Amino acid sequence: MAHVKKFTASSVGGLSIHVDRKTLNHSNEDIDVERTKLNYDLCEKEGDLQSRYQERISEVYCMKRADVKSCASWVVTLPEELFENNSSDQKKFFEATYDFLSARYGKKNVLSGMVHNDETTPHLHFAFVPVVYDEKKQREKVSAKLVLTRTELQNFHQDLDSYLKEKIPEIYQEGVLNGKTIGIDDVKVLKEKSLELESKKTALDKEITIVEESLKEVPIYKKPQVKFDSIKNGTQKLPFNRYILTNEQLKNIENLALAG
Repeated sequence: MAHVKKFTASSVGGLSIHVDRKTLNHSNEDIDVERTKLNYDLCEKEGDLQSRYQERISEVYCMKRADVKSCASWVVTLPEELFENNSSDQKKFFEATYDFLSARYGKKNVLSGMVHNDETTPHLHFAFVPVVYDEKKQREKVSAKLVLTRTELQNFHQDLDSYLKEKIPEIYQEGVLNGKTIGIDDVKVLKEKSLELESKKTALDKEITIVEESLKEVPIYKKPQVKFDSIKNGTQKLPFNRYILTNEQLKNIENLALAG
């Protein structure tokens, strides 16, 4: 139901062309230009996605590298359970989703909240600049890596689902986690496996500790590596404090030393 994509500065213009419908010649054949008038932007800032990007990026620190992902966009599709609902209910869903995303990534970082009704399935394009606060440098900086972490992506759908159930329970039940969302099953399995592996790791660490402690109490039987001629001459002592030898072994060593 939702997926995210990151963009470099050079790609923002193309993203704006698609999101803001700046052309009538679309490469996407699913776009019905007759229905484009039904699209609306929940972001009330002036300008389009690209101009909003330029304004926000000028206010924060961003590395001057062509490969820096300075923009990101979540695409949230209308759940199947709302396909037959009226346009008012559908808008209520997108408004609640937009509020959730704005709070999560910062209102001042929002570039677009465009809802497309002119394609096969209604969906929201939520574009934003991924910004974090650099405590060390005391400034805001662009960092998609720190904003869209693995943990963030794993928790996103569940958090959105919980939020929508609380905000619009009259029309929303479980659209995000309906089993048809791309990647959701994988995330569930990943969480379950992570807990399982963590439990096994804890048990294994405990077993290893017990074994290590028990080994300290086990006497070591090892053939002493000494030169018998040095024993005879009295220049090297047998390391009896390190090895446990039988009476027979001691006798053999003594005989060998005397016979040398």
